[in-house]
Amino acid sequence: MQVDDTPRRIPGLWFDDGNIVIQAGNSQFRVHRGILAARSPVFKDMLSFPQPLDSELVDGCPLVRLPDVEAEVAVFLRAIFDPDYFMPFPANTQFDILQGCLRLSHKYEVEYLRLRALVHLSSRFRTTLSEWDSAYFEYSERPSDRPPSQVISWTFSDITPEGMIAEDIAAIQLAREADAHWVLPAAFYRLSSYVAQRHVGLTEVINGTVRNGVPQNLSPTDRTAFLDGHTRQIIASPTNILSFLSDPLDITGCTAPDKCRRGRLLGAQLSRDHLGDCPSIPLNVWDEDSWAGFDEEICPTCSACLKPIHAAARQTFWDQLPGIYSLPPWDELIRMKTEAIGLHAPF
Repeated sequence: MQVDDTPRRIPGLWFDDGNIVIQAGNSQFRVHRGILAARSPVFKDMLSFPQPLDSELVDGCPLVRLPDVEAEVAVFLRAIFDPDYFMPFPANTQFDILQGCLRLSHKYEVEYLRLRALVHLSSRFRTTLSEWDSAYFEYSERPSDRPPSQVISWTFSDITPEGMIAEDIAAIQLAREADAHWVLPAAFYRLSSYVAQRHVGLTEVINGTVRNGVPQNLSPTDRTAFLDGHTRQIIASPTNILSFLSDPLDITGCTAPDKCRRGRLLGAQLSRDHLGDCPSIPLNVWDEDSWAGFDEEICPTCSACLKPIHAAARQTFWDQLPGIYSLPPWDELIRMKTEAIGLHAPF
């Protein structure tokens, strides 16, 4: 069967008065060179050279071929030429759009677009535990009055288990390319949690995967860091986060010692059963719903004593999270974030 390799002219990015044609893959975009040059110093330099007499023309316009993925070029150019397409945080967007805008704005030095994309990316991968807790929700309606600390401004495009794993890997790869290292601890945590909950993904982490026809691979260094950290993250739940249920404690003022001992044993058993299904979610293995049921099994004095112990264990894990994945400490990562987008991030 003969394949039609005629370039496709992309609607919405084929302007009748455009004066340059960009081609990526089999897609062509007729746009305005002056706007590209004004937005990007890389394009400005690229387009400043005189065109050879025998240069390719399309409808009388110079043709410039880019080596980038055509889908990413499409969203990147649309973000430049359509101001409503990729709006600043907290407007909603999708990972495919965010990925193309961040990767190519970083490569072609479109600074305003790069900053916008970095803020969007950072909204899912927070740098403090309090912000992680307040923004940790998926695929729900986002009320307009929700404060920035509780907004995740983008969704993944493929919510199948395989798709989520591929997009997690892509997010880590993207953060590395864009020097957004501060998102990596939370991104690694999320990938580890999802791999463990779905019992899929380790093959993709080790061997790489393909998303929208594009290979997605962790670097050898990140792959090793993930596999080591994944094991340490799994161990953290029973040994640290949930130790308040089983460690011997002499709580002064306990009003029902026998009831509280039985309650803690029951809580430990239920948590072990839960860990059998979700072994790698230390930050979420014991949540508000867990406390609501547990508070009925223990006295108020024990509840008031155990809650800060659990909170401190979660904070300790969060503080150690970058080191678990062989990353710099939080204070250094937050400094990087502040230097990159501090004046532009409302959270």
